[in-house]
Amino acid sequence: MTITPPDPEPDPEDAQEPEGKDAAWESIVADLSGQIDLGPHFRNEPPPQELLPPPDYIDEYFDEGYEPPEAPPLRVPTDAIARFAWAGALGGPIVMLLGYLFGLGGVISTAGLVATIGGFAFLISRRDEHIPPGEDFGDGAVV
Repeated sequence: MTITPPDPEPDPEDAQEPEGKDAAWESIVADLSGQIDLGPHFRNEPPPQELLPPPDYIDEYFDEGYEPPEAPPLRVPTDAIARFAWAGALGGPIVMLLGYLFGLGGVISTAGLVATIGGFAFLISRRDEHIPPGEDFGDGAVV
């Protein structure tokens, strides 16, 4: 006993002759003229060419008479230890980078690392000494 599969049903698209497919394609392409009827709820008119002028009340909200006060000059540290701490904190990463880029050895890069850590530690340890007594705002912002 042999089992044979049933005959496949013909596909409706394959059943059409090529002339029918061409006619269907031509009808689809004919509808792509660019004129779309959106129904009574949408108007099919071009947008206005001229925009409305800006309203006059906007000028009331912009006050151009305010100039912020000039910022006070930055304080330069006067003692030599603070200058060395800043030089170590800012120059240490540069020394480390140059040591690695030019292959100057691990000693130079280690010196840059020590200068960076030491400079930051010294500056943070002296932070509380430079806050005036009435201006300690804690850890938050002042509004």
